[in-house]
This record gives sequence, structure tokens and C-alpha cells, in this order.
Amino acid sequence: MTLVDQFESVFRSADRRRYKYTWVDVREVLVVTDLEATEAQGFTDNLKRFLVELGEDVTWTTLENEDYGDVEALVAKVDELQPDLIVSYRNVRYSTWKWPYSLGVYLNVLTRETDYPVMVMPNPHERPDMSWAKYETDTVMVLADHLTGDDRLVDYGARFTRPSGKLYLTHVEDDAVFDRYIEVISKLPSIDTDIAREDIRERLLKEPRDYVATCREVLAEQGHLTHEVIPVVVMGHRLGDYVKLIEDHDVDLLVFHTKEEDDLALHGKAYSLAVQIRDIPILML
Repeated sequence: MTLVDQFESVFRSADRRRYKYTWVDVREVLVVTDLEATEAQGFTDNLKRFLVELGEDVTWTTLENEDYGDVEALVAKVDELQPDLIVSYRNVRYSTWKWPYSLGVYLNVLTRETDYPVMVMPNPHERPDMSWAKYETDTVMVLADHLTGDDRLVDYGARFTRPSGKLYLTHVEDDAVFDRYIEVISKLPSIDTDIAREDIRERLLKEPRDYVATCREVLAEQGHLTHEVIPVVVMGHRLGDYVKLIEDHDVDLLVFHTKEEDDLALHGKAYSLAVQIRDIPILML
């Protein structure tokens, strides 16, 4: 390596992506249910208790079972109301909530074909006690496989975390991809495999940690944000790795991307997580 190369490497290693905070304004919330009047209102009332951090300056619109027909009619309602947040639950309008294999066609369309944030709650038919409402959002986890620079995820995580709560900013580096590249490097005589393994791993984990540090600094500058910001930077790739992180930190609300074309998303794991994590509210961006 030439002296110029060394200088350039040092210069680049000192550069770090800094978080830029943007306030998430939530004034219109659309609640999509398949319930009748009294039950639908009860579901919305519990949502208000759970999402108390949104404040009182919010308009809540609840769609009952008879307020829309097919998926096209629901999308038309959404386009008409243009909410800041949609809240619903798995398998709305279908009895397939009894089998944990899908989100259902309504949620599939809302999360894949619209740009609105969608919060997926435990199904009230499966959890009629709606015990999730008593927890509020004291512990929020933002989950990504490329957290660095994903300011929008952090913005939403910070917006929904209670002032005295905990915001976990979680980055899961794909260890299977890492091992594949190290295997290739091991076949190149010009590169020391042990050094490469250690240096690359350290760098891969350092960047998200540095980014979280800037998140903590910037959020601390916002006088009304007093919650704790905690980095969780680990290696993993299996669905079980993500589930364990969620369970270990006793999460009240999980936040992640869902669209396949988004390079910062969890890609295929997002859907699997949303299907499997049935007792914890999930905000899908």
C-alpha cells in the first residue's frame, strides 16, 4: 500500500455519517378494523392509551366492518383521508388470524402498495383483552440490517418513545455474507485472512456504533427528548437472531422497513418477522 493509499484510508475512516433529526408530525390516524361499533371504538380507545406519546392534538378516524368493502375500497378510503399513520392488525376481515402464516391481503396492500406508515397491532380476535395497551411505548426498538444513515427509522423510533423510556437502535450485520467474503479472501495469497477477518468485522460494527453515537448527541439537543438511546450492534442473519433480540429487550413497539426495493430494509425477513411477532405492536415503514 502506498503512502497516498494509507493517507486516504485514514481520512475515510475518520469520516462518519451523522444523524439529521426530523420531527415526525402525526395529526391524522386512521384505524382499520373489522369490528362493529362498540368494539371498534374500544379498540381505538386502547390505541389512544398505548400511543399516548402522540398527544391530544390528533384526529382519530375508525373504520368499522361496514365502512369499506374490498381492498380497492379501503385503498380509496386511505387516499381520501391521507392519514399520517394507519393502524390495523393481521388478517383483518379474515378468520385466518387463527393460523400464523400471513398478514392478510389488506395489510399486504397497505404495507407494499402505499407510502403510509402502518402500525400492526395484535389481532383483537386473538387478544380480546388488548393487554398491550397498558404498556404504552416505554421500550421501542428500531431494527435494521443497515442502520447507518437511516435517519427516517430513527426519527420514527424517537417519535414514539416515551420521555422516560428506552430507544434501542439495533443493527444486525449479516454474518453469513461476512463469512462468505472471508472465505473468498482466504483464497487470495496477497491478503492475510486473519487480519482481514478482524479488521473488516471491527469496521462493519464500528460504523453503526458511530452513527448511533451521533443519534444520541442530536436527540439530546432536542429539549423534549429525554429517553435513553441504546445501541445494539451484533452479527446474525437467522430469523431467530432477530426474535431473540426483541424478546431479550422486552420491546413494546418494533420499528422497521418493509419494502423489498428499499436497500435499508430487512428485505425478506421483514415479512417473516411481522408474521411471527404476533404479541408486539410493529410499525412498518
